[in-house]
Amino acid sequence: MIKSENLLQELFEDSGAVVLITDEHYNIRYSSVAIQSILGLEPIAVAGKNVFELAPPAKRDRWRECLENGGNSKRAEIHLVSASGDDLYFMVSVSNHIANHEIRGMVIILHDITEQKRQHFQLERENEHLDHFIFKTTHDLRSPIHSVMGILSLMEGAAEEDRAMYLRMARNSLVKLETLIDEVDKLYKVDKMAVANEEIDVRNLLEGEIALLKNHPRAKNISFELDCKIGPAVFSDPLRSKTIFGNILSNAVKYSDERKALSFIRVETYANDHELVVTVADNGIGIGQEYMTRIFDIFFRATSEASGTGLGLHIVKDTIERLNGKIEAQSQLGVGTRFKIYLPNLSLQKNEAVLSVNEKNTAL
Repeated sequence: MIKSENLLQELFEDSGAVVLITDEHYNIRYSSVAIQSILGLEPIAVAGKNVFELAPPAKRDRWRECLENGGNSKRAEIHLVSASGDDLYFMVSVSNHIANHEIRGMVIILHDITEQKRQHFQLERENEHLDHFIFKTTHDLRSPIHSVMGILSLMEGAAEEDRAMYLRMARNSLVKLETLIDEVDKLYKVDKMAVANEEIDVRNLLEGEIALLKNHPRAKNISFELDCKIGPAVFSDPLRSKTIFGNILSNAVKYSDERKALSFIRVETYANDHELVVTVADNGIGIGQEYMTRIFDIFFRATSEASGTGLGLHIVKDTIERLNGKIEAQSQLGVGTRFKIYLPNLSLQKNEAVLSVNEKNTAL
């Protein structure tokens, strides 16, 4: 009998699942050691406690129903909280067929499915995001098309001297459409491409983006200032870095304040072995504090004072996060805006990869 009990206990401990045995009052008589590694609870500390104490109060009724209906083997999902406050999810197997008349309780086996649930929640969020993206994109694609169609209808009966004006209006609508398509294309490319790890010339990259923006209609009165401090080589994803800097600088130009006699966009960079820090500050129209928590939302625009699709800052934040970086934003309406971008310098990873290859070649 003792040998059988020892064998049963070994099976419980080797299963990797949390195994609980309770009496008829749902008090825990036995707990496998997995409860410590998974839930952060000492097996000896839960002995004698009621099994319902392991679940959040809002989930206890559901778990009680599951256990009370465990006359035959039952399986259900349950949400528990670890000792450190982490949300955990389990597939629960319940049986009251314990071949021991002294216990007269049940066996509860908790199979950890937390990672599967997190993936499921992430997929749900992505699908919701995709639905919103498609809805907004199709709406914003239709808007300039309808605008051009309306302008063409007006042109049909317009006097000759008015047609040039209508043509300019149509051209502006088509430019807006082209801009939206370009930004959607950028977002798609950023989403699909694997992250590269190559040395980037930060100064050259920023100078190239600034040179392009100097041709923007709103850039004629803007003074661009670039201060790139000398540091170690910076490794990152060239395309994604270009996307980040291009969009953040373009945003600063679009929302410059044409009422100010002197407009500026200042860019400062600093790099060490661990990260690249880029600060972009301007004295543009600024952003109201009530909008600051939403400026990175897809298609969100805090003002209609300047043209824009509402995709630029969303692309910036999304791209930075894909590089495991972060962005901070400060702004004051009528004063200006300051973005600070932190990107990991992947040089150490690059060096480790090279060393690994060299070690492999030496071994050969």
